[in-house]
Formats: sequence, structure tokens, C-alpha cells
Amino acid sequence: MNHLIAAALLTATLTSATPAKDPGDTYSKAIQVRATTLTQALAHRIHFNEGQYVRIKHLHLEYLTERHTLELELAGDSQEVRDTKLAAAQQRYEQNLNDLLHPDQRIAYQQLRANFTAHRL
Repeated sequence: MNHLIAAALLTATLTSATPAKDPGDTYSKAIQVRATTLTQALAHRIHFNEGQYVRIKHLHLEYLTERHTLELELAGDSQEVRDTKLAAAQQRYEQNLNDLLHPDQRIAYQQLRANFTAHRL
């Protein structure tokens, strides 16, 4: 009988427990999907190790969230002010990304950026 009561209490406790929050829960689903897509595309061309992948995905989550927040906050400001603040965010992102990459990966990233920029012109 005691085993039955203990099993019932254990079951009740486990079913009422809330799961641990995933670090990605603080970001919107759209930003999470975009960050994953960006990270996978970059990893496909630059070949990260697993630790770099995780840190770079987190960097993408932070950067995309910051951009979204800035765009909302600066909606009424002039184009010049928006461009200046968004450029500063982009510069921080680039610096943080460079800090996470190895020298050969930095070269590959710079070449990728140069090709992408030339393609967009």
C-alpha cells in the first residue's frame, strides 16, 4: 500500500513540475528561426566547431533582437539617426563575430562578405 501511495505522489509531483526554461525562450520564434538560418548558412561556408556554432548562434540572437528593438524605438526618428544607430549595432556584431572566429575563418568570412556585397551591387 505504501508503494502505491508513494508512486501516486511521485507521479503527481512529476506531472505538475514545470520544465526548465530554454535559453532561447526569451527570443521570439521568428528571431530564433532567423538566427538558426544565419548560423547554419555561415557554418556551411566557414565550418565552425560545435562551441563556435553555439556562441555564434547566441550572437545572432542578440544582434537580431537588438536590431528589432532599435527599429521599433527609432521608427519616428530621421533616417540619418536610424542609420547611425543600426550601423553601430552592425559594427559591434562584426567585432564580436571576429572575436569568435579563428584567423583562417576570419579570412573566409571577409571573402564571403566581399562576394556577397559584390553580388548585391
